[in-house]
Amino acid sequence: MLDVEAYEASYLKAMSFSDLYLEPDGQAWYKTSPSDRERHALESGALEEAKSLREHLQIHTTGLDFRTEWHGVSLRVQRIETLDGDVYVGRRLLPHPIAWDALGYPQRLSDQLMSETFSKGGLVLFSGGTGAGKSMSQASWLVQRLCKFGGTGWTIENPVEIVLQGKHGSGKVVGTCYQTEIRNDAEFGPEIHRLLRAAPNMIMLGEIRTRDAVAQAIIAGTSGHLVSATIHANNVATALERTKNMMRESGLDTSMMADALSAVIHQRLTLTSSPTGERRIMLTVTPLIIAGAQNETSIRVHLRKGDFSLLTSEIERQKRLIWVNDGGPI
Repeated sequence: MLDVEAYEASYLKAMSFSDLYLEPDGQAWYKTSPSDRERHALESGALEEAKSLREHLQIHTTGLDFRTEWHGVSLRVQRIETLDGDVYVGRRLLPHPIAWDALGYPQRLSDQLMSETFSKGGLVLFSGGTGAGKSMSQASWLVQRLCKFGGTGWTIENPVEIVLQGKHGSGKVVGTCYQTEIRNDAEFGPEIHRLLRAAPNMIMLGEIRTRDAVAQAIIAGTSGHLVSATIHANNVATALERTKNMMRESGLDTSMMADALSAVIHQRLTLTSSPTGERRIMLTVTPLIIAGAQNETSIRVHLRKGDFSLLTSEIERQKRLIWVNDGGPI
């Protein structure tokens, strides 16, 4: 194994990458962002370090999805079996979330998501495709609300992606976050139910993919707890449909969505290049704010009916309105 400590600094730590691919034949390459389509090959010292990292990852035999640390670099790792052997894909994680006001959310939408109205409870879904920044937005939102309102936030993640544990805020308002990690998706439902006994003000879930997770999140949201989760979807309507379908599979009345949901935030990240060759990441956000919205009653009526096509005009209205900073509710 390569003695990485002999280096003044880790090659991988100094590299700007989002996803690192370690192949069974010893080759390695990376993406600069999840949407990057170029294969950036590692060479020389960086390649040797990548081989050492692969040997380190092979120690983990308890699962296909885990978190690890490598010389100052935090990675969420997927071990994927292929025809030629195991490929390890490492998503680079940040040691702390991006500041809420630095995410790029329009100010009016940001203000609405930070309003006191959401403290009454409900379920907030952050939707989007892979690499859309859902987890980062969710984590930043949790931390900002703890700083503003205080209270206790609990997370249930598989695995933990961003370090949030500890105190957040200063002066008279200090919130506290406790992070928990589960081994598989089947534990989401029971863990949500268990954490309700810990007097949480907020519960942050990772990606919800099972009917039990959705059922418990809905129940918690209707019982006065502010719950957030991420969900894979192409748009707001698809996120609503997926949620409804998982509720139906769980045996819950799908009309409960009308009482549980506080907001659905769909986002997309796009990598663009300027004329000078500089690469930038653009954030596009499409919201459906429900709690405290101008048309809250009408939105909840449509949610109760389960025909989400009737919300198309409302979603478009809100998407236009988030850029109008008149200070009023969306």
